[in-house]
Amino acid sequence: MADVRTLLKRDEGYAIHSLIDIAENPGTSTSDVAERLQLPPAFTAKVVRKLVTAGFVVSHTGRSGGLSLAVDLERVSLLDVIEGISGRVVLDTCETEVRCATQQRTGDCRLKFAWFATSEQIRAVLTSVKLAQFCNLPAAVE
Repeated sequence: MADVRTLLKRDEGYAIHSLIDIAENPGTSTSDVAERLQLPPAFTAKVVRKLVTAGFVVSHTGRSGGLSLAVDLERVSLLDVIEGISGRVVLDTCETEVRCATQQRTGDCRLKFAWFATSEQIRAVLTSVKLAQFCNLPAAVE
């Protein structure tokens, strides 16, 4: 079997799954999220802290505490969560440089355009996918 390299970091994937679980189980605890998703509890706690810091989740302490959403998942995209956890998504770090290594060496880099174009396509796809479409929520009673 060939080696696999994911585009998402582990904490980004866990964050997305955790947000969906919290939406489906308001008031849940971090340990319950970890158990339901079969994730390592300590790492799940770190991910939940990142979700709180990024403003996606509110953590209430006390007897009637637990985790709840601070956002509407109809408006939250995969890109929002990924960037909220880890920062701006780019395909290659040369996109963050005014002049990449090749430009510094030769004065021109035709590859840089490909990195920008590919990053923008990836960003567009991730922006188009909203987390609410993955939630199993009861239908509203009219």
